[in-house]
Amino acid sequence: MATTLAGNSLATHSSVVGRCRPALPTHCRRRATHVSRAQLGPEDWREEVQQYGSEDMPGSLSSSGSQQHQQPPAEQQQQEEEERMTFLPDLDCPPVLAQDWRAFRARLVAMESGQTARAVSMQLGREERWAHVLAQPERGCLLVARPRPGLGMFTNTVILLLEHEDGEGSSGLVINMPTPLLINNLGLEEDIADAFRHCPLFIGGPVTKNLLHVLHGRRDVEGALEIIEGVYAGGVESASALVRRGEASPRDFMLLSGYSGWGPWQLQQELRSGTWLPVAASQAVIMDCLQESLAWNPNPAAVSRLGVTNPVPNCEEVKRMCWQRVLWRAGIEPQTLGMQ
Repeated sequence: MATTLAGNSLATHSSVVGRCRPALPTHCRRRATHVSRAQLGPEDWREEVQQYGSEDMPGSLSSSGSQQHQQPPAEQQQQEEEERMTFLPDLDCPPVLAQDWRAFRARLVAMESGQTARAVSMQLGREERWAHVLAQPERGCLLVARPRPGLGMFTNTVILLLEHEDGEGSSGLVINMPTPLLINNLGLEEDIADAFRHCPLFIGGPVTKNLLHVLHGRRDVEGALEIIEGVYAGGVESASALVRRGEASPRDFMLLSGYSGWGPWQLQQELRSGTWLPVAASQAVIMDCLQESLAWNPNPAAVSRLGVTNPVPNCEEVKRMCWQRVLWRAGIEPQTLGMQ
């Protein structure tokens, strides 16, 4: 859910983020390992009779007061077929398919690029942080801004793509654009303002800036939508309730004003013009970006009380550090992109 930033009142709106879970392929479904005689068709039955003989067939008895094969009615056959096609996601999905398919693809990319040791490390679960360039954008990927003139506020930005469909449009949230504004200065309802009062406000994009969005990695937030495994959007009210009860830290959540949106085929046009670099990144890399940005405090007095003596980076420096880190994870040196 998204929350409206309008004066001192909050109104709840439907989130711009939809949710689409593709159905698992049919080859994930498990058929029964046994086929009883009653499930055989007439032709299959005749083949068994020829193989065993009428008297030697397993489970077959003579007609003198004993069992004889009777073909089950059509309703029973349909019921048995449905029972054999029952899919139990916790038991039936092979281990490879139960894993994040994005991680599986990342291992293939690493192997194809000659990074066999890294691919093995990823397979063994020792490498949680990975990123690689994509040919086309997809839901849950990062859009990394290329250095070029005229980008304005999008210079050095990293956008988490929440929805993408070329013919319908795309939407996302910038994850590395903090502001000096604190949440308690925005005129929000008391429960939200109190829970996140010392947290900075981030800019998610220029579209509908009066909407408040939240990004996080907690599956216990009600109303949140899973963008990729372990990364969620939405659920501001539930998140504030968790913080007030002491079950979550305010720094577990990134609150953002507005979002970034593209009309049908608009993002493809910007990709062809070299504006964005689509990058697939693991949940750990995305959460690192969020936590690094959330660690920034716009209040110098608060930083000094923590005993930090190093100069506090400004908003643009925080944005650039996250931008560089994502490129490095994808194996790209930022200076090689150049100004186009």
